[in-house]
Amino acid sequence: MEIRKATASDLEAIVVLVEHHRRQLQKYQPTFWHKAANSAETTRSFFTKLLSEQETFFLVAIEGVQVLGFLIARRFPAPPVFAPGGDTYLVDDFSVLEPHHWLSVGEALLSHASTLIHEAGAAQIVVVGADRDLAKAEMLRRSDLTIASNWWTKPLR
Repeated sequence: MEIRKATASDLEAIVVLVEHHRRQLQKYQPTFWHKAANSAETTRSFFTKLLSEQETFFLVAIEGVQVLGFLIARRFPAPPVFAPGGDTYLVDDFSVLEPHHWLSVGEALLSHASTLIHEAGAAQIVVVGADRDLAKAEMLRRSDLTIASNWWTKPLR
């Protein structure tokens, strides 16, 4: 398996992967994670922009020609009432092909991103995960991440 910077030629496979992940998230929390009808097109456009951002780490895990997973880490300002001691990088878009890949592919992507983020002088990494995404949560725990916040939601319609 190779971990490298994503390129435009990886985008179609990444969009397919993230769309699959969104359908799963929607099962976990149908209102909060409700997938927009045009999410694939919006994602393709947004991810194309991210490929060229200097302070964004957009990584892909490849085996042969198959995309096994991807991770996007973006520099994210801390709220002015907190001082973590440096930059924070937020990992919101982070998916693997199959849940059993979290402990191998996911861990490799996170480790690689963590190294790059550390080398960029950041103080911390924050990774978003769905409450019921147990395989991802297990990988995050094994990678020495801890829960800093929980978002609670209630549909009003």
